[in-house]
Amino acid sequence: MAVASESAAREPGAEATNSTDATARRAPGWWAGVGRVVFALAALLSFTGNGLSFYIGSWKDSDLPADAGFSGGFEGGWEHLLNQPTYFTFLANFLVGLTSLLLAIRPHRTSTLFHALRIAGVVCIVITGVVFNVLLRGAPPGTPVEHLNDTIQHIITPILTPLVWLVFDPRGQVTWKRIGLAALIPLAWLAFTLARGPALDWYPYSILDVPRMGYDGVAVYVVAILGFFFVLAALMWAIDRLLSRLISSRAR
Repeated sequence: MAVASESAAREPGAEATNSTDATARRAPGWWAGVGRVVFALAALLSFTGNGLSFYIGSWKDSDLPADAGFSGGFEGGWEHLLNQPTYFTFLANFLVGLTSLLLAIRPHRTSTLFHALRIAGVVCIVITGVVFNVLLRGAPPGTPVEHLNDTIQHIITPILTPLVWLVFDPRGQVTWKRIGLAALIPLAWLAFTLARGPALDWYPYSILDVPRMGYDGVAVYVVAILGFFFVLAALMWAIDRLLSRLISSRAR
């Protein structure tokens, strides 16, 4: 029996599963309940931000930067409303909302697909907050509802999400395989956006303005942001390993 136990402990993924199980055993019932409530509120916040984006798109035209190299856009109404999911901000908030909702329903998830989505959501929403506020922020929003939407999607959710992950997410679930899978999501979004841009003569952000900067100019921003993605993901991996070891040592 001892040999079998030692062999099982060496199996790939066993350490992560044991850490998660230890977390579940040690977490008081009331604390697990607090986590579910926090995940549910985080999901509500993210979905509210995206809902406001749909509402704003239903009456407002898309913005065109003063120095844009493209001239396309979307009129307020169904056209602009249906285009909202193509923004990186919308995608990041959706990933956070979806994974937070699933964690509120069942907190101790271990599947590779789920945690790849969770890693993508956490990293992408932090990138959204940093890139928008550092590189893209322009004039203040014009209406109260736009200001509320901006505050939720570009400030509150990017700050709240990594804190929720740090305090309440199951530990031992961040692996390099899952980070690699998570990176496919922003890469797919980028490929879609750059392929779609010439057909519509429109790009969602000035840092992707190919007609003005060329692909070389856009590549500088893309490479920097992808590098930032992997730095943040590596930080998640390091923190997750450290916390997993602390939990395992206390469970012994």
